[in-house]
Amino acid sequence: MSSKNYLAILKGGIFLALPMVFFVFSGWLFPFITSKQIPFNILMELLLPIWLVFIWKFPSYRPQKSWLTWGLLAYIIASALSLVVSSDPALSFWGDAERMLGIFHLFHFFIFYLILISTFRKPKDWDYLLAVSVAVATIVSLIGLLKTPYSTIGNTAYVSGYLIFNLYFAALLFYRYRHAKHRWWLLFPALMMLAEFVQMKTSGAIIGLGTSVLAILFLAGVLSKNKKARSLSWSALVFAVLVIVLVFSQQEAAWFQNSFLRNLTPQKNTFQTRLVSWEAAAKDFPNHPWLGVGFGNFASVFDKYFDARFYNYSRGETYFDRAHNNLIDIASTTGLVGLVSYLSIFVALAYYLIKLQRRRPDDWTPLILAGLIIAYFVQNLAIFDSFVTYIGLMIVLAYVYYLSSSPKEDNNPKKIPEGLVLIVGLIIMSIFASNTNIRAAKSFTLAIDAYGQLATGDYETALETYDQAFSLGSPLDSDGKVSYLNLVGGSKLASLPKEQQQILSDYAITLAQENLSANPQDSLMNVQLAQAYYTAYILDLGDENAQLAIDYLDKSLALSPERLPVHYLKANILLSEGKKQEAVAVLEPLAALNPNFPDTYCNLFKAYSVLEEVPQDLVKENADKCYSLGGATQLGFTDDFLRLLSFYYSEKNWERSANLAELLATYQPESVDAYLLLAEIYQNLGETEKSNAALEKANLLYGAQQEAAVEVNP
Repeated sequence: MSSKNYLAILKGGIFLALPMVFFVFSGWLFPFITSKQIPFNILMELLLPIWLVFIWKFPSYRPQKSWLTWGLLAYIIASALSLVVSSDPALSFWGDAERMLGIFHLFHFFIFYLILISTFRKPKDWDYLLAVSVAVATIVSLIGLLKTPYSTIGNTAYVSGYLIFNLYFAALLFYRYRHAKHRWWLLFPALMMLAEFVQMKTSGAIIGLGTSVLAILFLAGVLSKNKKARSLSWSALVFAVLVIVLVFSQQEAAWFQNSFLRNLTPQKNTFQTRLVSWEAAAKDFPNHPWLGVGFGNFASVFDKYFDARFYNYSRGETYFDRAHNNLIDIASTTGLVGLVSYLSIFVALAYYLIKLQRRRPDDWTPLILAGLIIAYFVQNLAIFDSFVTYIGLMIVLAYVYYLSSSPKEDNNPKKIPEGLVLIVGLIIMSIFASNTNIRAAKSFTLAIDAYGQLATGDYETALETYDQAFSLGSPLDSDGKVSYLNLVGGSKLASLPKEQQQILSDYAITLAQENLSANPQDSLMNVQLAQAYYTAYILDLGDENAQLAIDYLDKSLALSPERLPVHYLKANILLSEGKKQEAVAVLEPLAALNPNFPDTYCNLFKAYSVLEEVPQDLVKENADKCYSLGGATQLGFTDDFLRLLSFYYSEKNWERSANLAELLATYQPESVDAYLLLAEIYQNLGETEKSNAALEKANLLYGAQQEAAVEVNP
């Protein structure tokens, strides 16, 4: 086969990878992630033997020595070395369905890069590639603007990172064709991408893009040989800095606090939760300075040093599997070896861009590329890479490689057993793809089917389908198992026959045990197994399940001591067993971990309420803290909420009783008793008008219910 044909196949494969950003297979687990990564993996695996035979037969197309390539390879090797110390080597290598960012996937992005640097060797090649990428990003933006805000990417931060690359790709094309009239068509995609970028409101990306613009103005002011260009750059930079300083000097003003600008300051809750994450990494780093804790295993670091202050800023998403800072994540999971190798990529980039700028001082291409890398690097200080940003990064690295290399023109082919090697190579990679990526895709599909069957009550079929999914042996099974665990709880199973409860509960315990066996040091998986045992206990499937649940909760707490909800669950199990003093002993120390978190006081109020011979002022103190810190609204319509309402009613604290009774009426809008209670409390407050309105509502509800009863029973 001629070099022309090889180039057509390999370049075609690269172009095919770009529109994979559109792929969202709703029948797969985490469809915004897996739908893109798995087809990309398969494509790279099939292209790999073709590329190897190509560079074997045509030596002039082999990658030349480059610090960029060595830096990438060093980072992958460093990540692989961390497998030696990883607490979960399977997670490090294969990743999980939610992220698909294991070492396995890094290899595929590296293949993408190698094919790029071997085959894209002409200016037109890069013009077409950048243009296709911009066109795809424009369609992604239009989908986001007209249909779904996060488009086909599924996460606002990922969308923003993807658009940063393509905004700069559009800028590169605009600059390259600065003397052509048709370049103005680029304004439309640029405006569409900017509109979608603004809609995402991703703080880190906005700061990254803004920083990159300032950096370009600064570099242009320093490096430009044109006096007018220097003057304009410095003027624009000074003006931009003054505007930023002026705007952010108004941080305490009401208009600022009520605008999105507040999210660009450290006051933002998500920034505060990231600080907790970064502090955990700093505390753990001296324990694993060289190789870290294993690629992709940041969760173990975060859990070990989890700080209960986290709950002041967020109640959800309290389990971080990433540091939400690329440098900190890499340092924690691959150590100094990984961090230095990763940074070497950007040192190499800076080296080549400086060489390019010195060689062609009037060319702004190096400045535009520098701006892109700065934007990417800064936004990654508050997030981590994804499929779309890795693709963008590989394109940039390959483009800088192209600009800084001098490809050989010799194209004398070697005589090799080309056909045989190609056939064998493609067969091997097809088998490999089938046993890895295609098997994972089948597992995802079956797990989603089973989840749907489980949700609709077709339990027998659901278990059979789950068994089919997990029998495939995909290394990414854990997320499918978690989908079952999340759906099967006590309330879900309570109405079923005992025999079926036992089968479904035992299956949950088995799946949780299998997940935990892969990494016994995972605090979340210990909690999931504890919850499975607790479900069995509340279904009355064996009293021994209560102690088993407590045992695994204790293991989880040993790994992550300040996870308050885990303590609460343990206390509630103890209360249900009648071990009231032990439950109080679990709860009492928790207030010191976070004095501002109301749930501790709500749980203590509950425990003290059922405890004999406890001072009433202690009950009242915790009830008041639960209420004043906003805990009542977090309880929902539960026995604990009704207990708090009953307490304030008995205390004749009519103001708090009224607030809670109003909540009760929202929880039970058709309840006559709720409005009668509200009418009584309003009457005690002296608010006759409100009392009469509540009575009228109660009478209307009662009348409607009586009429309905007559219609049903004529």
